[in-house]
Amino acid sequence: MLLLALSDAHIPERAIDLPQKFKKLIGVPNKIQQVVLLGNCTKSHSFLKFVNQISSNVVIVRGEFDTKSVASTKNSREEIPLSTIIKQGDFTVGCCNGYTIVPKSDPLSLLTLARQLDVDIVLWGGTHNVEAYTLEGKFFINPGTCTGAFSTDWPQSQDPEPETEKSDADKAEASVTAANATANVTATATQTGASESDSEDEDENEGKSIPSFCLLDIQGSTCTLYIYTLADNEVKVDKVVYTKS
Repeated sequence: MLLLALSDAHIPERAIDLPQKFKKLIGVPNKIQQVVLLGNCTKSHSFLKFVNQISSNVVIVRGEFDTKSVASTKNSREEIPLSTIIKQGDFTVGCCNGYTIVPKSDPLSLLTLARQLDVDIVLWGGTHNVEAYTLEGKFFINPGTCTGAFSTDWPQSQDPEPETEKSDADKAEASVTAANATANVTATATQTGASESDSEDEDENEGKSIPSFCLLDIQGSTCTLYIYTLADNEVKVDKVVYTKS
């Protein structure tokens, strides 16, 4: 089965809509069985309508800029949980938004959450950056921002934390394959955008994130992750395979 993970749309405050190339890829009825919205995706009726056209099975968790409830198909308002658990194939999947994790997106804090929820896979959002790695046999996936909306967090390049993150990853035996795939996607998209834009475009795009989403193909005890990013008006795809031990 196919599970689509979207996060941080921030429509209409920080973005107008999903990129058209993304809409063409995912807007095929009856192809994707489930959609998970990982926060900051509930303020646009047209966006939610499009998501429900992709699949009627939509799971929503609350981000820091979401309201506490959303209109449901039963003509009432349904409270949006901070986290939830779904089951697909042989996997249990925990879903949340990154603002509930302290420190934000810290690998060991996410690992603690995975243990508390007793899940195999953690889907989380809130950072606007794609991430995919394994820690102590569990799979952690952040689909980034599906619209390329800017983030109000400090840029990662200015964060004095890489040494700590490396040591945490080493201790937990993080997956090199997944980390490299994520790094390649980010580096390629950043270099392409910087080389093509002139000075005016650079000022206009400063602070914006790279549009991205994730598609999980779950078959039994194997999860094949496809990471989609949009750079230089071109969709690029990376693939990571995770098998439950």
